Amino acid sequence: MRLFLAIDFPDELKARIARNIEILKGYVPKGIKWVNKKNLHVTFKFLGDVNERILEDIYETVAKVTDTHASFEISFKQAEIIPNSERPRLIWYDMKDETDSAAKLFKDVDLALYDLGFSKEKRPLALHTTIGRIKFVRNIDWEKISSNLMPVEDIVQCNELTLFKSHLTSSGPIYSILKTFNLNKTKNYGGNI
Repeated sequence: MRLFLAIDFPDELKARIARNIEILKGYVPKGIKWVNKKNLHVTFKFLGDVNERILEDIYETVAKVTDTHASFEISFKQAEIIPNSERPRLIWYDMKDETDSAAKLFKDVDLALYDLGFSKEKRPLALHTTIGRIKFVRNIDWEKISSNLMPVEDIVQCNELTLFKSHLTSSGPIYSILKTFNLNKTKNYGGNI
């Protein structure tokens, strides 16, 4: 099973992001694999191919960590091309966590899963929502195109982490939720609940 932990979005927010994807498709109709509306999320930690026998251990481990962390908020910044418009690879919305709660949770989840045999992340958490993977498009006038996007100014209340199973198909991945892990709303770590 191919698994990843993520912050999922409400359907209304996914619909707003999908409207901007449709705008982008009008400017760049080919060469980009756009993310399906129902698959929009913030990847928290990619676990890779996992043996089903350790699923209960993962559930228990992640639940122990999330129970010690308060819910938090993340906000959208601008859509951008990564790494840059000269060598475009991804289009994503950068996201921000004012309290650094997401980074602390990420560190603790990463450490706990390392004890189960998963690789430690080499990079710190970079909150973002990928909306497109660029295959062969070059010379994108991103400044012009991005000025036509509708603003996404949502603040997302993160009350849980979601463990997704990803089934790869020729038409794109199909995600299914295996389990959600509630963050502890009664904890108060610096007022970020």
